[in-house]
Amino acid sequence: MRVFVSYSFIDKELYLLTLLVSKLKEKGNFVQLSDSNYLSENYIYNTVFFVGLITNHSHSINDVFNEWQIAEKYNKQRILLIEEGVNVYRKDIKFIRFNRNNPEIAITQLLQDNERKTEKKSNLAEEIITAGAIIAGIAALISLLGGENSKKK
Repeated sequence: MRVFVSYSFIDKELYLLTLLVSKLKEKGNFVQLSDSNYLSENYIYNTVFFVGLITNHSHSINDVFNEWQIAEKYNKQRILLIEEGVNVYRKDIKFIRFNRNNPEIAITQLLQDNERKTEKKSNLAEEIITAGAIIAGIAALISLLGGENSKKK
């Protein structure tokens, strides 16, 4: 799966970003990082999942929210990891709180939530395929029985 990660913090906080990216890659994801340029919209368009990171000492929170809106525009699965202490005034944004000293818990939750959503989509696809096969089988049986009835007449 292609994942776009938008972040808004200073260089000394890169541990969180490095940890998140390595965990996403361990799960087999291709990760594209935000680079605050005109290509971000194209990167977001071509991804499946958007993750935004916001910290207390951020200089570019607005960039993350702008990229969030792009992901929303393209109807991408999206979530924010927001550090404890950052005020969130919007009720329409799904986010997971993280603690700067122990971000692993939030990252684990993010990965588990994403796996559950992927499993649900996979199960739904399997159910649709199974239902289609059943319908095709019934249609073939009806056609076969209809052919037999017309032969008897």
